[in-house]
Amino acid sequence: MKISNPTGGTFGKLGVEAGIRALAEAGFDCLDLSLGPMARDAASPFLGDDYRAYTRHIREVAESYGLYFNQSHAPFSFKWSKPGVYENIAQPAILRSVEIASIVGAHTIIVHPIHHTEYKGHEQEMHELNVKYYKEFIPYCETYGIRIAVENMWQAEVKRGCPSDDVCSRGATLAAMVDELRDVAPHCFVACLDVGHVGLVGEEAQDSIRILGGDRLGCLHIHDNDYRGDQHLIPGQGMLDWIAITDALREVGYKGEFTYEADGFIKRFLPETLPMALTFMAQIARHWANRCE
Repeated sequence: MKISNPTGGTFGKLGVEAGIRALAEAGFDCLDLSLGPMARDAASPFLGDDYRAYTRHIREVAESYGLYFNQSHAPFSFKWSKPGVYENIAQPAILRSVEIASIVGAHTIIVHPIHHTEYKGHEQEMHELNVKYYKEFIPYCETYGIRIAVENMWQAEVKRGCPSDDVCSRGATLAAMVDELRDVAPHCFVACLDVGHVGLVGEEAQDSIRILGGDRLGCLHIHDNDYRGDQHLIPGQGMLDWIAITDALREVGYKGEFTYEADGFIKRFLPETLPMALTFMAQIARHWANRCE
């Protein structure tokens, strides 16, 4: 099984070319193109007029180091509650991100569901809203030859502030979303299981994996936590059961990559020590990825 790492934290500390070189030298096989800056930085090259050339350059650099992009992550941290943000800022950027992901050669792009309002008590309403939302991507999937991955989410309960259920937060609700979308566009949608998120709502990742099965489960976000906070650590730093998780991935015949989303681990490393941290991350990833085969 191939191992992959997001570009966001590494590019932020080292830049594009040095970041890709560090990820290659660390031992990763492929990359997850992080497009979060499209939501946070108005000056992001991905939002500029030359975004296609910039994206092609990133792909060329990666290929020069023997890497490829297995997936990408659409931007998501917009100020959703402000009037006009969805129509004028968020959705145009997210739709552009689908094209960008196709340019780097990714087979899948993860797109968060809309979940910036309270979920509890509005479960069916939020499900229906997101079915309608994801259907907007079908023409883009067909044009760019890429799949949309629906990710399981969590949110802080309004009264208690603790993690609670959200859109597609459990294996069954994520499977139901993917199935309903596939009834309309069979080849456009898969599930992205964030193994850390599912633990926050009280379901074990290995159980979610078995509910989803190898057909629905198209990609992963791999990280660890203490079941209380979204810490984005590497396996072994938290409380998730990695033997059970990798056993479940093997049992369902998961065919995707072992893709980290563990930027919580690397965020405190200085640029000069980051390459060492990445090497350690790759070694840990390789160990657990091998158990999935």
